[in-house]
Amino acid sequence: MSQADIQSDLPAAPADSVRKAAGRGSQRRPRRRGRGKPPAWTIWLATQFVNARTLCTQTFPTWVSEHREQAAIAGVSLAVHFVIAVLMALWVLPSDYTPDFFDLIVTREAEESQVVKVEPIAELLQPDKIEELNVNSNLKKLLSDLDDGDTSMEMNDVLDRDLSFDLEPTDAEMESVFRKGEFGGRSKAGKQAALKKYGGTAASEKAVSMGLRWLQSIQQEDGSWHFRQVGAGAQPGAFQRTEVGATSLALLCFLGAGHTHFDEGPYKETVAKGLAYIGTQAEISQGTADLRGSFEGNAGMYVHGLATICISEAHALDPRNKDLQKLTGMAVGFIEKAQNPFSGGWRYTPRSDDADTSVAGWQIMALHSAKAGRVRVSSKTMREAREFLREAQTDRSGAFYCYNPARKSRSKTMTAVGLLCRMYLGWKKDHEGLQQGVAYLAKQGPDRNNMYYNYYATQVLRHWGGKEWDSWNKKQRSMLVSTQITEGPAAGSWPITDNHGDAGGQIYQTALSILTLEVYYRHLPIYRKLDEAEGAQAERAVP
Repeated sequence: MSQADIQSDLPAAPADSVRKAAGRGSQRRPRRRGRGKPPAWTIWLATQFVNARTLCTQTFPTWVSEHREQAAIAGVSLAVHFVIAVLMALWVLPSDYTPDFFDLIVTREAEESQVVKVEPIAELLQPDKIEELNVNSNLKKLLSDLDDGDTSMEMNDVLDRDLSFDLEPTDAEMESVFRKGEFGGRSKAGKQAALKKYGGTAASEKAVSMGLRWLQSIQQEDGSWHFRQVGAGAQPGAFQRTEVGATSLALLCFLGAGHTHFDEGPYKETVAKGLAYIGTQAEISQGTADLRGSFEGNAGMYVHGLATICISEAHALDPRNKDLQKLTGMAVGFIEKAQNPFSGGWRYTPRSDDADTSVAGWQIMALHSAKAGRVRVSSKTMREAREFLREAQTDRSGAFYCYNPARKSRSKTMTAVGLLCRMYLGWKKDHEGLQQGVAYLAKQGPDRNNMYYNYYATQVLRHWGGKEWDSWNKKQRSMLVSTQITEGPAAGSWPITDNHGDAGGQIYQTALSILTLEVYYRHLPIYRKLDEAEGAQAERAVP
């Protein structure tokens, strides 16, 4: 058999068999897919993990061991600089903000058993009332942007409270009052302490409360007071207009007793509406605010001074209120521009050629109130005011003052005004003129027919203190408490006895009487530190 025959009898070629088998296999089992590339984010994450592990286990320990000394120095330096920064902040910050600053640094974890109860907050203002008032000055948001600060809960007191004056406050209590600043006596605790310390009584405080209720009862719907609108049983004033003046006099009484536009007491709305009314009357021009409103006669600059004191005190009691701060600054600007450029005084109209001690007194008091609220006052204005007082004094030492420097006629009323201005402008207690002037006022005593004099002289004697104040206070307090109307529709007011009371009527007489009875806490005494130093020196002198 040949080779060709042998090959023809063999099975099919292996290659064909393989192809057929492969074909069958492909029909029976799907072909396996290759493994895909992992996502990029997993690769990045793994890389970061490796780098972090290297940093923590190798790089950082190595750096720490090599820079151990530098790291320790940096840590100590940071701690020292932090302590220095805190001390500097406490030095620079006003005393009123120091507790708030501590609250930012030091916190105390509440006890587990302590349950904080959240009380609903009463609505501060009905918005439609603001729109009705048409507020167009910087007080437009006064009632809607109120800051209910930490003093709001301690400003008010019960109207008919039973005051006990058996024990004088401790030194620690008085120190806490003075730490709050010039108006520290207007808080609830400050008022109680100052009343006991400086000669107030339950009867004098009851008279203040009754007077405030009468003033509240005759407030107009738009927040103002009118000298002619005094209700039944009271004598109206002759002024047909001058509403800002009447409103300012009334508001000073509420603010003097610590009742503000942001506290929750019985006079919150009363004060808020009154301040808003003053705002509606403000005329803004060239960065100043003219608060005189509609007035008659020679009342213009008197009114502006009174209104500026109101706005300034409201701002000092609510220092975070930017609207009040701005309006106070603009009102101060008006006083500065209204000053007589030659004499340094003020008269009935801005930049008048003349000047008098009476009008100047209200402007100087307004500037001082603004400064108490940390509103800037021109040093040039204050320096020129001192020059005017030097011209208004009738003697060499400055113990006595006249109404008009052109006529050197001594007046006890102007002496009281001049001496109070001198106190606020920096005279020390050992000044010869101040000593002589105080002795003169103490000898004169209160005058039932001159509340304007009493108002200023009472403040002078209160700041002076000592036996002169004790004697004055007993007479003045007794006279005011005994002459107040206690029955009928005009209960709480005072009948007119002042020689100039006809223009302002019973509002004028009542406001000055209330402010005089608030002297114990309305302004804290100027010479307190000097008194303490003298007392300590006297104690050391005792063998």
